[in-house]
Amino acid sequence: MIAEGEIEMVLRVLLLLAVAVLAGGGLTACSSGPQTGDCVEKSGDVYVTADCGTASLRVLERFDSFSGDCIPVAGVSESFSDTATNSTLCIGPRDVDPAAAINVAKEGDCVTNATRTDVRRVDCADPTAEEVVLRRIEDATTIGGSDQCTSVPGTSTSYSWDMVTTGNQNGPSAADGLAADLLFCLGLVGVDPNASPDTAQVGDCMAETSEGVGYAKVDCGAPNATLRVVERVDNASMGFELACGSRPEVTAGLESGQGLDGYVLCMAPK
Repeated sequence: MIAEGEIEMVLRVLLLLAVAVLAGGGLTACSSGPQTGDCVEKSGDVYVTADCGTASLRVLERFDSFSGDCIPVAGVSESFSDTATNSTLCIGPRDVDPAAAINVAKEGDCVTNATRTDVRRVDCADPTAEEVVLRRIEDATTIGGSDQCTSVPGTSTSYSWDMVTTGNQNGPSAADGLAADLLFCLGLVGVDPNASPDTAQVGDCMAETSEGVGYAKVDCGAPNATLRVVERVDNASMGFELACGSRPEVTAGLESGQGLDGYVLCMAPK
C-alpha cells in the first residue's frame, strides 16, 4: 500500500512535469518563426527571418493566433496565417512609416495622393494635404462598380484599400472585386461637406465657386447667393437637357455622379 506522503509526492512530481511541458514545449511552439520587428522574406509557402540590409519586408505585429486581425496594424500590406505555429504575421514594407499609413486613417484625417499609388496620411495643416476623410467604411461592397461613397455628402473622390491575405485555409480575399477591406470617402480639404451641392434641395440657394464642382450651397441671405435650385432629379442618366429642359427659367445646371447614384440640379437666378 502506498503511504499518503508518497501519493502527495507523486502528485507534486506530475504537476511539475505538466508545468514544464506547458512552459517549455508549449511556448517553444508558439514562439517559433519570425517575431514582431523581424525582417522577413518569402521562402516557398512561408516567411523566414532575413537580413534587414537586404530584406524588403518586416513583421509589424505577430499574433499567436491563426485568426489574428492585421487590418488595424498601421502600414500593413499582407497578413500571413500559419497553422504550424498557430500564428498570424502582419507584414509591411521594411521602412514603412506608421504615421503615414492610410489603413488606419479615420474620419477627419487628411490624405494626399489619393488618386495615385503612393497615397498617404498627412497632417491637415500640411500644405500637401488634398483630401479629408469624410467616411471610413469597413468591408465595403463594390459589386458591379458600386461605390458606397456616393451617399456621403461632399465626397469628391474615394479610395479603396485591400490587404493581401495568404497562409493556410484562407477564405476568399476581399480583393476579389466584390468588396474592399476599407473604403475611404474623401472630400476636398477646406470645403465644408454641409455646403456640398449633394445636400441641395429645391429652394436652396447656391453660389458659384472655383473649388470642387463649381457650386456650393449657401444661406439665401449671403451676398454670393446668386442661384436657387428649382428642380432636383435624383437620376444623373437623364442629363441636364432632359432634367431641366421644361424649366425656361433655368440658366445653370449641375450633373453629379452616374446613373441612379447621381443627380441633376436645375438652377435659376435667385
